[in-house]
Amino acid sequence: MEVLLHWTDTTLPASLAYNNTYNEVWGYAQNGREYAIIGSTMGTHILDVSEAGSGPTPEVGFIPGAYQGPGVIHRDMKTLGHYLYIVCDEGQSSLQIVDLSGLPGQVDIVYDSSDLFARAHNIFIDTLHARLYTCAGTTAFSIYDLSDPEAPVLLNDCNLDLPWWSQTIGVVHDAYVRDHVAYLHDEDAFHIVNMSNAQAPALVGSLSVYPENGYNHSGWLHDDGIHYAMCDETAGSRIKLMDISDPSDIQVTDLFGTGLNDSSMVHNVAWAGNVLHASYYHDGYRQWHLQPNGTMVPGAFHDTSNEPHTLLYRGAWGVYPYLPSGVVLVSDMQTGLWVLRDNTTGTADEDDGMSGSLQMYPVPADRTLWVNGPWTNASVSMDFIIRDLQGRMVRNGVLSGPGQLDLHGMPAGGYVLEVISGELRFRSRFVRSHIP
Repeated sequence: MEVLLHWTDTTLPASLAYNNTYNEVWGYAQNGREYAIIGSTMGTHILDVSEAGSGPTPEVGFIPGAYQGPGVIHRDMKTLGHYLYIVCDEGQSSLQIVDLSGLPGQVDIVYDSSDLFARAHNIFIDTLHARLYTCAGTTAFSIYDLSDPEAPVLLNDCNLDLPWWSQTIGVVHDAYVRDHVAYLHDEDAFHIVNMSNAQAPALVGSLSVYPENGYNHSGWLHDDGIHYAMCDETAGSRIKLMDISDPSDIQVTDLFGTGLNDSSMVHNVAWAGNVLHASYYHDGYRQWHLQPNGTMVPGAFHDTSNEPHTLLYRGAWGVYPYLPSGVVLVSDMQTGLWVLRDNTTGTADEDDGMSGSLQMYPVPADRTLWVNGPWTNASVSMDFIIRDLQGRMVRNGVLSGPGQLDLHGMPAGGYVLEVISGELRFRSRFVRSHIP
């Protein structure tokens, strides 16, 4: 990943609990400009990242938190149209609604009140139906109507209004909601609930026993409505790829993670097409690609954190991959905002003698791997990198046109070969067989 921008503010205090100055990140685009929105112990910062990497990055807006200082750990924010909704899970906080239509010149706080609730751990907005869902904090899980985006109306305090909720689901830590269907992470289980009737939600699926289960924390639904990535905020527990096409029979189809350390732990994920973007605490930003066979293959990454691996919460907190330019926003608890561009995949004109993908044989490989590619100039020299499936480089060098790579000393298993020429990168996966 190419770092276009790294922003931090050394005047902001860190939290006493986790030494984090920053928390969640979100994005917003309007009139050809792109903005990063990041929470801190003092409030919510809005930065113009339209020229990230080539020009200034001014902080164009700041919304002071109702509760500020070292006691703050969590803020969360989401957008609906040109409105930004902000919550905090500590102290005497409030729901804040901000009109962003005046950017880059101004932002207007149109609502700042604790009348509906003072605290929430996370929020999600079903933008198709203008509904706000709040997780934990003042209430276990609540639904609000945003038909008037500046005046939310409570539809249901589920734990209070539904007799079955507290026994079946209880406190919801985080939620993903699409078209009235809520995917709930309630600490020790995963539930799917149809919220079409806000006064009478219907439970349609659940999963409480699954591989590497731990603190069921968060997840995100693929565009196909079938694949769901689920995260347990537990050291060593990998991300679960699930098939939820039949909510009554949820299947875990793949497990994947960084594998960098026994204490490696994922925090949040988001799908953008077939790419899953992850904020992976100490291991920084990571991505995986969904393959046609339903497995996940690692892609680009960037280490946002210089903290040593421990069981403490440190490093990448949030990720947002939806700005029109394709840049990825990452928030790190200690180091702040990162604006990244994926330069590990490229396209090339046929005039450059390069197009298509790599050809490799034998498959699986043994002691050597023969490589050919889309280049027509046999004398061209290109750098190569071999990485394991956790993204760690195990070998690199120079490849001169079609040729062979020496695999001696590499353990049997799966690898990713990258061949690099300037801004162009070609990547293919291969397997090295066991050599007796």
